[in-house]
Amino acid sequence: MVKGKEASSKLRAKTVLESTVKMGDYLYNVGQSDFAAGLGFLREMEVGTGVHFMSSNLVMAGTDELAFNDHKIVERNGLKIGVFGIATGLPQSEKHIEVKDYITAAKSKIAELRPQVDVLVMMLNATRPEFSNNMNEFAGVDYIFSSRDTGRTRPERAQPDGKPFQYGMGIQGKYIGRFDLKIANKNKPMIDVTSSMMMVDIFQKRLNNLQKKNPEKPLEEIYKNNPNVLNMVQKFKTGVSESKENLKDALNTSFYTLVPLNGNVPSEKSLLKLVDQTLDRCSELDKEGARTLP
Repeated sequence: MVKGKEASSKLRAKTVLESTVKMGDYLYNVGQSDFAAGLGFLREMEVGTGVHFMSSNLVMAGTDELAFNDHKIVERNGLKIGVFGIATGLPQSEKHIEVKDYITAAKSKIAELRPQVDVLVMMLNATRPEFSNNMNEFAGVDYIFSSRDTGRTRPERAQPDGKPFQYGMGIQGKYIGRFDLKIANKNKPMIDVTSSMMMVDIFQKRLNNLQKKNPEKPLEEIYKNNPNVLNMVQKFKTGVSESKENLKDALNTSFYTLVPLNGNVPSEKSLLKLVDQTLDRCSELDKEGARTLP
């Protein structure tokens, strides 16, 4: 919280929460930065906006009483999806809330929810070393969505076998991560096919570009006098073949798309109007706040 800008910061947060509630079933994992205006403001936002704050390891100080809802199970197209939230730390200024050991809390929630759901998601407010060094502790989770890390996960990065799929979306709201799941057998593991599908697409496009020289002839004949291009053709064809082979036995698949929120995305007019009005009011509040500073 910047002195003199407290009122505008709260208005921005309130507007974001009220708007996302209208968009769908949003779930917010309470993290370290969310206590900038104190616990009282979060309570006010819960009541006033109907937002779903959650945490499985934030408790009222001196007790074991959870400060927020600890998980939610949603159903989508016949799938039960469990979601729970974990934080690894709190600001020193927060005296009303304590944080329980995040690994112990995560293991407890995994043991509780895994038998109940088809897909298990952990929202983790942590630094990169905290989640990267402890991935083995989170076995049983399908997806980890992390915050507090400034980086975002690019689709071409292959997810490791035998560990939860881990993704970060960055901290500036410039992208939305979309996940398309195809579940054919709930008893089989999920396979991340993003990298393989992208490689098929990349190699096929390169082959198509080479084919433009003469659509009527095979590539090998078109470039028979150019060994360098022939080597590329073979490399691209091998890449397509190997990538498709990786996809062949994948029963349950996960495909990740990173959607840029740039000027090509059409704005919802009523929401854009609200944003403009809010920013104008924030400017007024900042001017009023500046006059109160010593």
